[in-house]
Amino acid sequence: MSSVQEQAATAPAATTPPRGDGGAVVLSIGDDGVATLRLGSPDEPIVTLTKERLESLDRALQDLANDSRVRGVLVTGPGPGMFCAGADIRLIQGITDPAEGAAAAVRGRSIFQRCQQMAVPVVAAIEGPCLGGGLELALFCDVRVASDHRATQIGLPEVKLGIIPGFGGTQTLSRLVGLPTALDLILNGKLLRGKQAAKLGVVDRLVPGAKLLAAARQELDRLIAARRKAKKRRLRGMAFWLSRTPLRALAVRAAEKALQKGQARFYPAPKRALASCVNAFALPRDRAFAAEAQALGDTIVTPVSKGLVHLFFLTERSKKLGKGQGARDVGRALVVGGGVMGAGIAAQLAQKDVRVRLCDLDLGALARAKGRLHQDLDKRQKRRQLERHEAQAIGDRLAVATEWGRLDTTDLWLEAVVEDLAVKQKLMAAAVERGLPADAVIATNTSSLSVTSMARSVPHPERVVGIHFFNPPEKMPLVEVIRGQATSDATVASACRLALKLGKFPVVTADAPGFLVNRCLAPYVNEAARLVLEGTPPEAVDAAMLDFGMPMGPCRLLDEIGFDVAAKVSDVMKAGFPQRMEPCELFAAMAAAKALGTKTGGGIYGKDGTGDGPGRAVIDSLRYQRGTPPRAAGRSEIEHRLIYPLVDEAWRCLDDGIVQSEEDLDLGLVMGIGFPPFTGGITKFARTRGLSTIVAVLDELARGLGARFQPSDGLRRRALS
Repeated sequence: MSSVQEQAATAPAATTPPRGDGGAVVLSIGDDGVATLRLGSPDEPIVTLTKERLESLDRALQDLANDSRVRGVLVTGPGPGMFCAGADIRLIQGITDPAEGAAAAVRGRSIFQRCQQMAVPVVAAIEGPCLGGGLELALFCDVRVASDHRATQIGLPEVKLGIIPGFGGTQTLSRLVGLPTALDLILNGKLLRGKQAAKLGVVDRLVPGAKLLAAARQELDRLIAARRKAKKRRLRGMAFWLSRTPLRALAVRAAEKALQKGQARFYPAPKRALASCVNAFALPRDRAFAAEAQALGDTIVTPVSKGLVHLFFLTERSKKLGKGQGARDVGRALVVGGGVMGAGIAAQLAQKDVRVRLCDLDLGALARAKGRLHQDLDKRQKRRQLERHEAQAIGDRLAVATEWGRLDTTDLWLEAVVEDLAVKQKLMAAAVERGLPADAVIATNTSSLSVTSMARSVPHPERVVGIHFFNPPEKMPLVEVIRGQATSDATVASACRLALKLGKFPVVTADAPGFLVNRCLAPYVNEAARLVLEGTPPEAVDAAMLDFGMPMGPCRLLDEIGFDVAAKVSDVMKAGFPQRMEPCELFAAMAAAKALGTKTGGGIYGKDGTGDGPGRAVIDSLRYQRGTPPRAAGRSEIEHRLIYPLVDEAWRCLDDGIVQSEEDLDLGLVMGIGFPPFTGGITKFARTRGLSTIVAVLDELARGLGARFQPSDGLRRRALS
């Protein structure tokens, strides 16, 4: 029995029987006049604020306010590890009228305010997710007590859905913790662990999970005995000066400056949230709440919000991929290859409770891998994201060695070595010879080579699968799970389950050159290189794509990938698609000149990603050899030549069976290459821009620049439908 269940079992006997059904709250009142209001029933794995639950909560709070027996109220989740994960996203998806959105905000906030308006004290006992509307409800309670349970997450992440916290969150949080802290949390959609929330004052007390309800009851009893509602709170120090005096202009200017940089400039919600947080100190409460509701109404109907909500449902859809029949968990893994990718993958495994052995013949690589992990763990401890004992446990789970050791208990064998098919085949055969269990998953992190070819020499080829992480693996959210011709459904499901365990989003692809991401990326970076050789400055190419919404320009991306890798992948793509994927000569020339990018001291740019790198001489030489006057393309031409072929290639992948749905294209390219999330994905963007417009531009480019721009029959067909 869990700690929360134990506490519930020893609670005072209820004189009012529990009331609740699906999507409802559960209310009980003890003989001592203390009511317990649970936000759901124990059989609900996750609690969200559906319309039904909000109405149920409203009725329960009204009943409590009118019941003279009630001396205090405990608000908590339905059971262990769950408080409330926020509003049902389907409600956000369905609102298309700003007035309807504003009305929903007023309704939700008015329900939550009943906690504040009640004559008796109300204490929230929080364990597990307390997000969005869940936290907004807790902020209207008089005291918040949180469990240190590892599942406890507290925050207002609404900006990640293109909206603002509209049920009172911008007002209550700002007044509670001060403007600078509130802006940091709300504008970035940060999620806090219990200890962080307690330090910042978002919760009043942090206790072990076993003591949560007892501690919450203790806080409630103190308020009852003192005949008052909330603890006295007052902003102090810089929180006071930067919130309640003209000095708050400093905090506002700093936030406005941050919102003008990078991808933040494409999102209206953070700007509206900033204004709403300032209103908490600049306007009377009623007017500030009304302005917050209007801001929610305005942002909830924007294309940005609808695009982000679409992506949210795609991420939820991807979570089902790890639940296929025969899916197995990974407890022990062997990773072969101690380079950047192998070390990063091994570290990710160790951080998710997998005992992993990282093997490489280079002792220096192994030392760097261990050092990189400990450096990351130290940072997370300083940011209070990890306790010391947790960091120690993670470090202990990662072993490094030059020998594989015994393989008989290994669940996953994964190679991340050089992109050479023969080398990978040899390593897989050696793993089988050395006693790898017949049911262990054999995985490759290849970015372009054939999984089917690797599996041919392996007994039980159905267990060979591609698990393609992207660089850097600790940051990139996508994992391509590549199904070879013999790969079983159970192996695919196991690989997807592993990706999800690591906090990644899996997309299943067929085994074909470049899979999904690199196949779509190939025409994009190739055309960027051609534009540079024609005379367009690399800075102009990158600036155009940054203005489009990409997280990084293609020239800078090539430096990060490495021109040696780009050349190898380009050769694979040319072999697979000789009519459309002729590689730009810049890749081979940069590789020959050892101007590979950041890993060799610079490529197009310098080592730190700025200024001229050693590759500029290579570019100048190739431009001279062309013998044509340099010509700089304008913003519109750059966008058309880079983005529209990317759109066409995405649908070619779908028509060729590389992926199974447009949803795979949207999720895969947003998470894999950073296609602007606010568009909702590449197919959403293309339909908004107009498929017929894209086809017409590609036809014009094909007439002027070559057949590589010729749109596919599939794209033409869709443009006519």
